[in-house]
Amino acid sequence: MRHSETDELLIPGMTRRTWLGAAAAFGMAGGVAASRPARAQGAPRKGGTLRFCRPDPPDTLDPQMTNSFSGMEYSQMVYDNLVSLDADTQPVPMLATAWAPEAGGAEWVVTLREGVKFHSGRAFTSADVVATVERSMDPARSGVGSGAFGPVTAISAEGPHKVRFKLRVPFGEFPVQLAFRQARILPAEGIDELRNTPNGTGPFIFKDFQPGSSLTVERNPNYWNPDVLHLDGVRMVFIREAVAMQAALRGGQVDLLTQIPVEMYLAMRNARGFKAYSEVTGDYHAVNIMGNMAPFDNLKVREAFRHILDRPATVASVLFGQGVPGNDQPLPPGNIYVPPMPQNAQDLARARQLIQESGVPPISLDFFTSSDRQPAPKMVLAFSQAAAQIGVTLRVRDIPYTEYAANVARKMPLYTSYWSGSATLFDALHRIYHSKSLYNYASIESVPGLDAKLDAMIAEVDLNRRKAITADVLRMISAGADRLIPYFRNYLGISTDKVQGFLPPRFGTIEMRGIWLSA
Repeated sequence: MRHSETDELLIPGMTRRTWLGAAAAFGMAGGVAASRPARAQGAPRKGGTLRFCRPDPPDTLDPQMTNSFSGMEYSQMVYDNLVSLDADTQPVPMLATAWAPEAGGAEWVVTLREGVKFHSGRAFTSADVVATVERSMDPARSGVGSGAFGPVTAISAEGPHKVRFKLRVPFGEFPVQLAFRQARILPAEGIDELRNTPNGTGPFIFKDFQPGSSLTVERNPNYWNPDVLHLDGVRMVFIREAVAMQAALRGGQVDLLTQIPVEMYLAMRNARGFKAYSEVTGDYHAVNIMGNMAPFDNLKVREAFRHILDRPATVASVLFGQGVPGNDQPLPPGNIYVPPMPQNAQDLARARQLIQESGVPPISLDFFTSSDRQPAPKMVLAFSQAAAQIGVTLRVRDIPYTEYAANVARKMPLYTSYWSGSATLFDALHRIYHSKSLYNYASIESVPGLDAKLDAMIAEVDLNRRKAITADVLRMISAGADRLIPYFRNYLGISTDKVQGFLPPRFGTIEMRGIWLSA
């Protein structure tokens, strides 16, 4: 889930493996593969119920309308997407077996898998895809899931196992968008009643939901891809307090804790009988230096602020080492689109010189943050202490999130925000940095020529050409945009030793396909 100061934006979130080559994006076949190489654990054992803990129950069982991690993890078990994503966030088949662009990427033709059945026993066809997409185009019916399939203007069936999407603009990453968390494929029959009568094509069948206690699903004996299904069932257990979660894991009441506080991870990472998980994600805190407000409407001041914070030291002290330094662009290290580029690093002498050259009056600002978005206040304190060494006064203002959302976001020149990783360049870059985007809080083109580059990037169908354009975009953003990204946070989780095949999620939600229990 993407968090900003006043908005929440859901992003694609399923994980898979084996990119079949750029050309294969235009005609793919075969089954779903794992997202990353699994640790050597022997042959999977069939059976058992995995119990994992979430602090809150799903807000709804409707896959399009859910706005909670628990709801999205539930929907991933009971429903399928048209595609899933490999380790490079590129699309591989799921309910779709092939896809091809037409009209320069303004239309996409998708071929559907045959022989798939819903839990009700009815066959999956193009009518279900059409009904799902049309519902997503109606905000009154889909709620926060409105627009889940991207800039679609129309969809039509071309036979029982083929559909055509028409888009407002060319969209080269449209197949990746099909893995969006709220783009689960729903049955045409009863599509508006799924909160009461769940019915998907996924690996598990809904059994029971006790809002204050648990949610249980059972193995789908007719799942179209049985090779990835090992568990008899999954039970989500709802425990809000971190101490109680840890006690439940140690006491054997649950098998897995996900997205845990760093303090819990550090306390349990070497505990006997447990496995600890810490892997880089695209989640980050941003420092908004608003380019439409003084003093950050001055490019030299924005450049100076890039050289104030000691990023490796901040990762060590604020994240306790569970993260990596950022470079003021929102794609994490290892992403296939990130080119070689200079690292923005602490250089207080250069920062002082740039501020002197800018001609602005002595800088004295409130630096807003919120303890509701940990550990941002610690990062802000480190930033302000470094700034003081060059005569820049930054007063740390740690305020409640409600006040922060109402009075700070888009209204103050300097504040933090929190964002989670995105699978599409459209979501990670275009929707944040384009001057006409809702999430460009300053509503400016922070770097000359950036808007045109962003438009060309999302329209490009060819992967290699898209990489080249994106490399230019990222260099421009890293050098001059009005957001700083000091670090990326690791995903943190803990399980018992018997949990096998678990892969830390890159986009928030756990993938149950492929998990098994050794006992």
